[in-house]
Amino acid sequence: MTEVRLHEVELLPERTLGGPADDEPLRGRLTFGWDVLPADHEGVPAEWASYVKATPDREFRQLLMVCSFRPETPTGKGAFRHASLGVSLSTPDGRAQPVARLIDPGERTRPVAGSGMGMSFTVNAGVLEVGVEKPPGAGPERDEWIVRGHGSSQPNPQWEFRRVKSYPLAGDHPVAALVELVPGRLNTAEVLMAAELEHRSWGIRRYRARLAPSPHAIVLAG
Repeated sequence: MTEVRLHEVELLPERTLGGPADDEPLRGRLTFGWDVLPADHEGVPAEWASYVKATPDREFRQLLMVCSFRPETPTGKGAFRHASLGVSLSTPDGRAQPVARLIDPGERTRPVAGSGMGMSFTVNAGVLEVGVEKPPGAGPERDEWIVRGHGSSQPNPQWEFRRVKSYPLAGDHPVAALVELVPGRLNTAEVLMAAELEHRSWGIRRYRARLAPSPHAIVLAG
């Protein structure tokens, strides 16, 4: 295991017609952290270890990232509804790019109860009436994704996070990429984040993360 140090992320509201006049950044609701590990680091997924062993002539790093979503507070209104994390892998000259050969998770799910359907019976004036009712949570469970990854074998992987029934978008959500490096170059990763929060008074509002260039330009090798 590795310990990832989390950093506060400031969320800037996107200005929309009819949105609230208060355009103050949202603070204290989202933190982000990362670590760059050897490809053979303890705890690496078995599929990744096999991939690295099968390509001994290539150089890899494991990029581990953690997004931590915090619940609503009196000074930070709104519940997280959806968020996205994008990574842009690059070298200084741009002629060759590092590639996220494998990503984790491809999809992370939680069991969610279906709506269900039942029958109700009522006797009215000697006549049997049959009705339909849907007891909450009475249906079969199904898996709903809460984290979904895109961009395997691409230089710009991304992950989506969302809330589903009975599972708010809160707490720590780790994601990772096995990055194939460009040999002999400075390899970096730039992080972009966005989020949607739902407010009781004025609905859904979109935010973008203010990520200072220096702490969030992650050096993978070089």
